[in-house]
Amino acid sequence: MASRTEAIAAALPPGDSWSLPPETPRSVALGRIARGNPVGVLALILVVAFCVLGVAQVISHDFFDTTLAPYDPQDIHAEIQLQGPSWEHPFGTNQRGNDMFSRVLAGARISFLIGLMAVTLGFIPGALLGIISGYSQRWLDYVIQRSAEAWSAFPVIFLYLALITAFGRGLQTIAIVIIISAVFGGSRVLRAVALVAKQNDYVEASRSVGASETRILFRHIVPNVMPIIIVGASSVFAISVLTESALSFLGIGVDPGTPSWGIDLFEGLPNARFFPHLVVFPGIAISLVVLGFNLLGDTLRDVLDPRLRGRLG
Repeated sequence: MASRTEAIAAALPPGDSWSLPPETPRSVALGRIARGNPVGVLALILVVAFCVLGVAQVISHDFFDTTLAPYDPQDIHAEIQLQGPSWEHPFGTNQRGNDMFSRVLAGARISFLIGLMAVTLGFIPGALLGIISGYSQRWLDYVIQRSAEAWSAFPVIFLYLALITAFGRGLQTIAIVIIISAVFGGSRVLRAVALVAKQNDYVEASRSVGASETRILFRHIVPNVMPIIIVGASSVFAISVLTESALSFLGIGVDPGTPSWGIDLFEGLPNARFFPHLVVFPGIAISLVVLGFNLLGDTLRDVLDPRLRGRLG
């Protein structure tokens, strides 16, 4: 049986030739997307810079017991308290004489760890549970969704305070609450998306040719809801950074003195009127990270979702 290309060539008048158009190189396609989405490129730069800094801080802290910062972020120097930005201390110093530039760099470690755990241990497993729940329904859907409703019935801050009483304050306690919240939040969002996706014609077509339910789930449902997962993961990362900063700002997050953007905001607030650098630089760090992840998620949704590609740029 002749191929489609051979059939088209045979139908052409004598002397004419036909061939498939050359495939666009991947680099050209990526460049075209980047030119149409300059905000997305800026967001990608912010996210990559934050992730590289966070990974470097985690590795240096956990394996070498040091940081990449020019000064120890917890060293106390009474002789240089509350100095403004200078060549020696670009972000100034705080009331203990800590170098603020070093503390902002070191604070990326906790924010990165919280966001990473929330996405990998919370949102992604929760999204998978939600997709399975919405696709299979029946008793599994009932168990997962009633568990999510039970968790949502109690204010998270009260549950967090109860965990502090049981396990003490620190990174682990914050991570437990954020991870559980991300699991149930992801399952509820993706369940609704899976309920819509399973009604599409391609699902019925796959089932009619004998495809198993497992193959339909992972071959058709999951790829078609992937843009929602990507946007949700970026939002969860941003929310986790904000949550950790807010808890530390309120004094119920990580231990005092730990390099954290929220703690730096709280400690700098009493002197912010006369020394604004104490709150400006940690605030900028939080804002850039949250903005970067939100904008990157929106851009990836537009690029990956075929229904939105016409709106690029």
